[in-house]
Amino acid sequence: MHRFAPADNRRGFTLTELVVVVTIIGATAAIALPKIDFAKYQIDGAMRAVGTTLMAAQREAMSKQHDMIVQFDVPNNAIIILYDRNSNGVLDAGERQKGEALDENAVFARANAPARAFGGAPVNFTHVVAGLPAVTFHANGSASEESGLYISSSRAVAGQAGHENDTRAVEVIRATGRAEWYSYNGSRWRRGF
Repeated sequence: MHRFAPADNRRGFTLTELVVVVTIIGATAAIALPKIDFAKYQIDGAMRAVGTTLMAAQREAMSKQHDMIVQFDVPNNAIIILYDRNSNGVLDAGERQKGEALDENAVFARANAPARAFGGAPVNFTHVVAGLPAVTFHANGSASEESGLYISSSRAVAGQAGHENDTRAVEVIRATGRAEWYSYNGSRWRRGF
């Protein structure tokens, strides 16, 4: 039977070695971080959040068998979800609502991207609930209308050069209630992002 004796020559990292490694990591981060376009990630995140909210509202309408209304508060860059349990098109006592703001730097806007077939306004839904444009998802999964919206960055709206591809679109198909996502690449719209 072998017995292992503790090694006498074990050693850890010296303080000097740790300082060198931390310095290298810091220098690499200082070079790389300015090249990361955080605003583009925020716009993509806002598009995903709105698209996912629309899909979740449609599924909730189908599973609970009542209307779900999604309102678009353009001035405040927020969406509001109304759980319309009696499907009467308004928020009644006992029905709940939930609001969510877009990510920082993301706004409802088309900027300089060409308009898609659903229209050129930031939010193109003509149905209005409590003074806000809205889309209603019904118990059969369909939407109240076929239309869509745009999300862009504050810098693209301000016309800053080099940010023409910051605009995204979410389009709702009426018959299926499905939300489709598009991104503008500076010359044309492409599906997805």
